[in-house]
Amino acid sequence: MMPTLIALIVFALSGLGLTAWLRRNQAARPAPTSVERSADQLSKLRWRDFAKLVLQVMHARGYRVAAEEGQPADGIPTDGSDIVLERDGVRTLLSCKYGSASVVGAQALLGLAKSATLRGAGEVIVVTPGRFDEEAARIARQQDIELIDGPSLWPEVRPYVGNEAVLAEAKPSNATAPTMIGLAWGGAAVIGGLAWMLAQGVLPTEDTAPQVDAPPPAVAHATPLTPQPTPTSVVPTDPAMLEARRREAANAITTLFGVDRALWSTQSTLLVYLSTEDVDPTTDLCPLLERYPELAASRVQLQPPAGSRKPVRFKQCRTY
Repeated sequence: MMPTLIALIVFALSGLGLTAWLRRNQAARPAPTSVERSADQLSKLRWRDFAKLVLQVMHARGYRVAAEEGQPADGIPTDGSDIVLERDGVRTLLSCKYGSASVVGAQALLGLAKSATLRGAGEVIVVTPGRFDEEAARIARQQDIELIDGPSLWPEVRPYVGNEAVLAEAKPSNATAPTMIGLAWGGAAVIGGLAWMLAQGVLPTEDTAPQVDAPPPAVAHATPLTPQPTPTSVVPTDPAMLEARRREAANAITTLFGVDRALWSTQSTLLVYLSTEDVDPTTDLCPLLERYPELAASRVQLQPPAGSRKPVRFKQCRTY
């Protein structure tokens, strides 16, 4: 009877202590604000849907998409390139940095001022669902570029987002509380069980621990398991899905260090504009293309920065 009583007391004290400790640690963590939770939903949108929301915000500010040759009806380029806006006779270059990285660095801003000049724009606005690092903010101040990150964008984009996003903002999840309590009392049960075994004297000591024979060596010629294909290893047949995958790959490559922007000049040629001639992004670029079997053997044209004397280079991550 005594070992059981000891185990119950240890179980109760451990459970109460662990619950109090976990709650105190949970309370010490800063909870994300409603704006941060809602802005995070923007990063889960497709690039085209995100660009549509940004254009709605720009329209509310008085901007209109400037007419350019070959421009789609909705004003959103299919290759993910920058958009030229116009307000009161002044043109503005709008760049949506929407890649795999949640933090946009200074490299993504290099060359935007020159690109704006070439397209007749006097101002530049850069929008991302994530955030900009300190170096990007410094470059933006020097070049008079307006930066709009996720938390800054959310108040303006909220009227155009569906009700489910607003509900997610208003009702943050508190599902961690049951999990936290379950972990605390689960740990208390383990401690109580150990206390009972110690009180019974049934735990093996160093001298009396049973000897366990080593397991037999694995057979060298055992049949290996066949790896299951990852979602990107299956090539879709839908042309719209193929185009979306090409666009996602180009957007991800745009965020790489040393890359100003990337776009598809043909179905099998990716044109990569470099922001500096001293960087070869091929090492980081190829894994992004090889995620998609239909793009792995694409021809990559590395275009040096304007004014550079280095020649255009061509790469191919994988042969057919």
